[in-house]
Amino acid sequence: MRMLNVLRRSAIVLAIGAAPFVSGCATVESVEMAQATANQALSTAQSATGAAQAAQMRADQATLAAQNAQSAAQSAQNSAAEAHATATAAQQQAGAAQQGLAQARADLERERATFQTARGPRG
Repeated sequence: MRMLNVLRRSAIVLAIGAAPFVSGCATVESVEMAQATANQALSTAQSATGAAQAAQMRADQATLAAQNAQSAAQSAQNSAAEAHATATAAQQQAGAAQQGLAQARADLERERATFQTARGPRG
């Protein structure tokens, strides 16, 4: 859209600049010069259009790369949250296992004490 506006403005400027030449007062050299100027303006506008399209393509590629990076970051964050949850669950299981071990040791000591009391001093 911007390039069309640039082309339109260039055409208007050329039309205004060429008006005296069209009125019959123009020499061949001045008409040729106006045509050359118009051709140069058109060439410049076409180059600008190409550059703008290339810039838009690079911007689109950068946007896609940023979206891919954000997706990868979100995936990594999800993996980290899963790993944290797994580690928390493992810690809880380890704590429960330690409590079970401590209870088993206490029960074993109680059983030993009961057994030695029941056997008497001779053994």
